Amino acid sequence: MRDRPTLTLSVLLAVTLVATVAPPASASPTSSGERFQPSVTYDLSVTDAERDAIHAEVEALAGRVSSARAGDGTYNPLSLVGAMLDGSSYDSISRGGTAATEYPFPVSNTEANQNEYDRKVAKLAWVVKLATDLGFPVVVQRQADKYVYAEIGDPDAPEMVMALSHLDSPTSSVSPAQLARWRDADGNLGTPGAYHSPYVQDGWVYGAGIQDDSGPTLATLLAAKALLKAGLPLDRRIRIVMGIYEDGGPGTPTAANTANFQSIPYNSNPSFYDNWAYKNLNREETPIAAYTSDSRFPVIVGNSGSVTPAVSMSLSADSAKAFRLTDATAGVTLREGDPTLKDIAYGSTTQIASRAIFTLDVAGAGSAERDRFVSAIVAAATTKGWLPAASGTTPKVQTTISGDSLTLEINTNVAMEMPTPQYGKNAVVWGMFLLSKGLGSLGDTAADMQLKKAADGIADLFFRDGVEGEAYIGKYMGIPANLLRNASNGTPNLTFALMGNINSETPTRFYTDASGSLSMPMYVRSMHLNAADSGQATAAVTDAFQSKGFTIGSLGSPIGAGLYVTHDNPLTALQFGSYQASIDHSPQEFADPYSLRDVVYPQGTTGGTLASNFRNKMTAFGAVIPGNERWWHTANERMKVDSAVQMTKIMADGMLEMARYSGPAGAKFMWADMPGLNADRADLDLLDVTIGTYKDASPAVGANQLGNQALLGATSFNIPMWNGRGNTAPTQAAFALGHEPGGVYLPLNDAEYLNNSYVAPMRLEFKVERPDHMSDAAWAKFVAGGYGGFQFNILVGGAVVPLAVPAGQSADKYFSSRISATNPNAIYLSVNLAITDAPYAGVKPVLADSKTDLYKLNPTYLASNPDPFPARGAVEQRGFFVFGDGQKNAEFSSPDAVYVTVANAAVDAKPSAVVKKLKGNTNELTITVKQTRIDGSESAVTGTFTINNNAAGTYTVGDYKVYVDTKGNTQVRSISIV
Repeated sequence: MRDRPTLTLSVLLAVTLVATVAPPASASPTSSGERFQPSVTYDLSVTDAERDAIHAEVEALAGRVSSARAGDGTYNPLSLVGAMLDGSSYDSISRGGTAATEYPFPVSNTEANQNEYDRKVAKLAWVVKLATDLGFPVVVQRQADKYVYAEIGDPDAPEMVMALSHLDSPTSSVSPAQLARWRDADGNLGTPGAYHSPYVQDGWVYGAGIQDDSGPTLATLLAAKALLKAGLPLDRRIRIVMGIYEDGGPGTPTAANTANFQSIPYNSNPSFYDNWAYKNLNREETPIAAYTSDSRFPVIVGNSGSVTPAVSMSLSADSAKAFRLTDATAGVTLREGDPTLKDIAYGSTTQIASRAIFTLDVAGAGSAERDRFVSAIVAAATTKGWLPAASGTTPKVQTTISGDSLTLEINTNVAMEMPTPQYGKNAVVWGMFLLSKGLGSLGDTAADMQLKKAADGIADLFFRDGVEGEAYIGKYMGIPANLLRNASNGTPNLTFALMGNINSETPTRFYTDASGSLSMPMYVRSMHLNAADSGQATAAVTDAFQSKGFTIGSLGSPIGAGLYVTHDNPLTALQFGSYQASIDHSPQEFADPYSLRDVVYPQGTTGGTLASNFRNKMTAFGAVIPGNERWWHTANERMKVDSAVQMTKIMADGMLEMARYSGPAGAKFMWADMPGLNADRADLDLLDVTIGTYKDASPAVGANQLGNQALLGATSFNIPMWNGRGNTAPTQAAFALGHEPGGVYLPLNDAEYLNNSYVAPMRLEFKVERPDHMSDAAWAKFVAGGYGGFQFNILVGGAVVPLAVPAGQSADKYFSSRISATNPNAIYLSVNLAITDAPYAGVKPVLADSKTDLYKLNPTYLASNPDPFPARGAVEQRGFFVFGDGQKNAEFSSPDAVYVTVANAAVDAKPSAVVKKLKGNTNELTITVKQTRIDGSESAVTGTFTINNNAAGTYTVGDYKVYVDTKGNTQVRSISIV
């Protein structure tokens, strides 16, 4: 709240979304063990009532069925489940091949790629029909074999948010070995075409691409459909882009081949084909913020570094002792009635041990010791809730004795992938915990055993107090608290997946009697910012294991491989906050992810995603919900129907949150032909603009600047130019270098930079919301400009500079407004600015040829070919207020403030009257009219009248005519403004 009496309309309404940075101290865990709180937070806008409406629409679109087969007519094809079934029935496996080198760059059709072009064209044609049948107002496809997008929202909204994902699946899930594992709906193995014959059974949807990423991509489409039906207010457009070549698509044409068709300044190729087709081939609009549904919730911020040391300990000293270990293996958990569960091990990332089998020699132990050992294990397992086993389920803990051999088998019932060990349920750790309890029950008999030392050590490092979770980010390894998580967003700096190399249904041995040594690979993933922090943390880890008697391989100093978005980007805070709000809204409905809420934060991932080509504007958001199984790149790919519905609700919530302004303004960047100025870098793909770029600058506009005007909105911003198009995922070190050599921003010694004056033409838009005190009639008058019109100004060094249209020119060239169909209680007011990267020398109004769609064909191509999209790249004359931002520094900065005002007229008036008895028949009538002005301030005008006999009648008070009705001579019966 501002500390001066004049309030802006936006402050009065108090529903702006603001990315805030909390005090750094709150970013560290407290000594009392309170939950870690990231320092960058986001004030969410979606209300409980809106979330109810969204979730209800998703449920209405879910199309849940207990069993179905693709094409059997038993489900609604326009539902979530129906779309997932129909979508997966297309064989859209990306088998490779090449793309042509000339427009329209068709993908090859060969026997080797099983007619890739035809298969992809067929699925995309289905997607176009699906989106059209669902009622999307905008459905676009440029080429038959490439992406499709659907869009909702006000077409005049200057900013767009996006979900970009892919509809294909990789060849890894259909290799000869994998094809032999696929089961059809009847359970038969190896049925031809089983992978694209999807079905629903026992609450799961099966089929290639169901989880990666055809199913999640279609879920984003249905999430947007739910928002379309809900009709909730949004400020930005929402675009759903559905590509089809992420998993092993054709080779990307060279930048030179692309440039032969499309003119793109500073051209460089994205690494993903779908991104190339979207960004380069067709030069589509860059989003202000985006996500891809192709990884994990809550948010993936970049790619992790990694190292895989072995954790070892010799047990040879136990060779003559009872309860010595003779064999230990680890694999994928068993599940009663689920014969395909083993296939999860063949995915593209290894599994954490969710099954472990320890075999001990108990030849030297009597029956009492054996019973005591087993009883201690059963008691510990029962206390943890692992026993007894529910009827019809695989027991989580089993002990059997056969002769002199005792076997302890653990099945956690949750197959867990290696990149997310913090979600718990590591069978080797569980087993070590139970062995520690069992051996501990034997007293001196096992006190000096190496196996007990190993079991105690693993239990203390990963299962202290019987809790996993944050143990797998190193909580008990002596790592300084400030190095456990990134202070800005909570990303774990290190994750530890002990025995995380399960990639076969045959259990892997990590101890044999012959070797006499435990040897467990530990997959360590790093998102550290720099080698110094990483080295300090990994040194502590090494010391922790060595202090427990283990030998550990070199950890080095791994750091994050690359960031999709900076750690302090408010987009991450928005998506993380939205995810939490979704599951908090209905803990029962989201029981599994809710149970992990305290250990779930943004994180890094292995491999890459489509987000890596949209620098600082896109994350991965979904598809795997924490605690769910990860079925990627393997036979019998599947997803729970409940998870698909949950995912769609989370996505819809997040989309709506992204589609609302996080401050007072937004902007559309464009190109304009201005003599002496270069607008080529005014492309959102070349500018570091995020959802938090436009700050509230209303405190900078004081009463002296306002006079008798009401402040409707004020903003300030700073926008650096990237060193190239956003087609890479830079390291934190590159971000830290900024404009320095090797940094992410345009170097200040760049020859072109030195020889050009860059300009950023933009349509800057302010959102002005209706205050509570404004009546329908007053709001209608306000929107129509009936209170004196709106005035745009800039504030430079304390001086107010009005943005005035030159005489004889049309204001419509410079200014515009819109009212969204989803929010009649807001008006959006825009002004065209052209900010130059140069010293400030006043404001100059300029008319220029301009365009918002940056599509432009190479003139050489156009000389001998027709324009395939003649409606694109249209040029229109616009008016701009041109001014320098203060200094040439490869950044576009606002002045102290850009703001909009209106005459501070009264919008509401309430009269009151008092009659005072004087002498004789004379009375004094006092009428007061209390006025409420546009900015919420109040004032009053008063008139005093001497009345003889009846006081009823009409009186003039200031600018008002007031009618007073009285009873007798002294009692006011009613009063109203005429």
